[in-house]
Amino acid sequence: MTNEKWIMRQQDEEAVAAIRTDCNLPDPVARLLWNRGLRDTESIRKFLKNDPRENLHDPFLLNDMERAVARVEQALAAGEKITIYGDYDVDGITSTVILYQYLSQRTDRLDYYIPSRTEEGYGLNMEAMETIRSTGSTLLITVDTGTTAVDEIAHAKSLGLDVVVTDHHECMETLPDCPVVNPKRRDSTYPFSELAGVGVVFKFISACMRNSEEAFRRYGGITAIGTIADIMPILDENRCIVRYGLQQLEKNCPAGIDALLRLSGSEDGVIDTNVIAYQVAPRMNAAGRISDCKVSVELLLETNPARAEALAQRLCDCNVERKEKEQQVVRDIDQILAGNYPTEKIMVYASEHWHNGVIGIAASRLTERYARPCVLICFDGDSAKGSARSVRGVNLFELMSQSSRYLENFGGHEMAVGLTLKKENYQSFLLDITQKAREQIPDEALIPICEAEFEADDSAFTSEFVHALDLLEPFGNGNPYPTVCAKNLRVCAVTGVGGGKHTRFTLEKNGREFTAMWFGHPPEDSDCTEGDRIDLCCTIAERIFRQRPYLNVTIRSLRFSEDPTVELYRKTYRDYRIDGADLPDGCRISRSHMVALYRYLTAKAQGNGTEDTLRATPDQIIRAVRNRSGTELNYCTLKLCLDTMQELGLIRYDDDRLLSITLYRTDKKVDLCKAHDWEKISTPEKR
Repeated sequence: MTNEKWIMRQQDEEAVAAIRTDCNLPDPVARLLWNRGLRDTESIRKFLKNDPRENLHDPFLLNDMERAVARVEQALAAGEKITIYGDYDVDGITSTVILYQYLSQRTDRLDYYIPSRTEEGYGLNMEAMETIRSTGSTLLITVDTGTTAVDEIAHAKSLGLDVVVTDHHECMETLPDCPVVNPKRRDSTYPFSELAGVGVVFKFISACMRNSEEAFRRYGGITAIGTIADIMPILDENRCIVRYGLQQLEKNCPAGIDALLRLSGSEDGVIDTNVIAYQVAPRMNAAGRISDCKVSVELLLETNPARAEALAQRLCDCNVERKEKEQQVVRDIDQILAGNYPTEKIMVYASEHWHNGVIGIAASRLTERYARPCVLICFDGDSAKGSARSVRGVNLFELMSQSSRYLENFGGHEMAVGLTLKKENYQSFLLDITQKAREQIPDEALIPICEAEFEADDSAFTSEFVHALDLLEPFGNGNPYPTVCAKNLRVCAVTGVGGGKHTRFTLEKNGREFTAMWFGHPPEDSDCTEGDRIDLCCTIAERIFRQRPYLNVTIRSLRFSEDPTVELYRKTYRDYRIDGADLPDGCRISRSHMVALYRYLTAKAQGNGTEDTLRATPDQIIRAVRNRSGTELNYCTLKLCLDTMQELGLIRYDDDRLLSITLYRTDKKVDLCKAHDWEKISTPEKR
């Protein structure tokens, strides 16, 4: 079973009914629109139609856009050499490509520069400024970077190199002394702040062309790729960019993307957010992580199909190598933890053996696994480079800002940060950010959460339900593919697949059988047996296999369905604790109850070996103890056992729908009779 805290979104039933009627929409779509804050006819119409002519804002509403365009036009008119300075991720690559494509139609005095992730790290650097100036460039345009590069841009200007910044990362109090086009400026008046870096560049090109529709027709497809890859919220302008950009890719796919799709095994003709996020983006990113990201730039610029296929194959090979290097980092952390759970509220690890191109992905994997922010750092001689990822509710950029005195440079946003520092400062940085995390990150932020949009009825497990959701496409960050809750499903079979790494459930609901996949979890993680009743948080989609559609149910979280008698046992426990009422025999505990429960806790709790933690619902624990040992517990006997263990110093627990139990491991025998009310709560013949 999983230990997430489940949150069920609640809707105003009258308002949902009004949306359903006024807009002539299926009930699931009406509920999802309510959840996304779309509650009046006009906003719903605009969201569903999402016409580029209505949803693309005036680019000149962005601060400094007039200055930026004027400086570029001046350079073009005077024949100055222009260099585009990008970043090595997909957002930076696509930003570089569309600006290069646009400017190359107006000048042949053009170059681009993307720093090496391994040699230079994130952002602008002094040496790069000098190199670019030495090639004759007098204007540098940054894309997807530059907002925090105050000193580097001052150095560039001292060399005679003017700079225009286009970026979307968080801003510091002081901006560089140059035009800065960034919707996240503190003085921004732009209507939408969540553009990707490539989205900002698209707005810049639109301003230069004085025609957003024509700019979108030319560059919308690649802009969509960068927006999806950078996990930007698919709302407002981004929704328009992604929706119609994907349509452009399907109608007229660039040679490089077409080759990459074929080599990655994508379904013919299908280009959606999942295809970009899980097939295209990882391969494009792989080159910048372990090789040279210019391969990805060349891929997008290439028009010859044969050469495009060769470049795409290089990216696929890089991706295979990237996966192995990433898995090695995760294995190293697992070895450090030695099967225990992290005790600090932020994970910070460093090594001289890791490849810094993969530590960002590895940090994401570890953050997901351990439900806390993670910072991974690679040492290279006297310097170090790092990547950090966060969890919902913890602003990593703000936290990193407070420890920035130990850093050479850093940038990013709430959920992800890149950084550089001197090796000699690592220990001070580690101690400082760990202490700040202890003080500022609340315990509840480290509890994994699974949020369901609504409770699904039987109709959810049909193709009609899935097709109704098509109205809300494209899905992504800010408009996620719906996770729904399905309750009281009977387990017909539990099967390990993929060498036991994953689990396939055969489930039944009111006479209809279907299968559901739980990826990354072996069968023993479920504690399920045939005949059990379980609840799921899951996604329901339709996939094609051998030209036949099938229902694809993917489990995000699962738990045992609550026993219908549990409320009776809750009342019995409350009556005993509050009013001192007598306990019936079926609600008394014995030594065997205590032993079975303690053995389960020692097997399942995770931590540092002396203070381990388990988070689970009461029903999960009751079912798991029964399946493991045959010992029957109910809500009342479980709570009495936990109370007794807490009194005897074996555990500490917080009482909620999701129990949080801290286990204090001990080899010493414990005398249960020392519990002050043991005589009242235990079965006489089994004391």
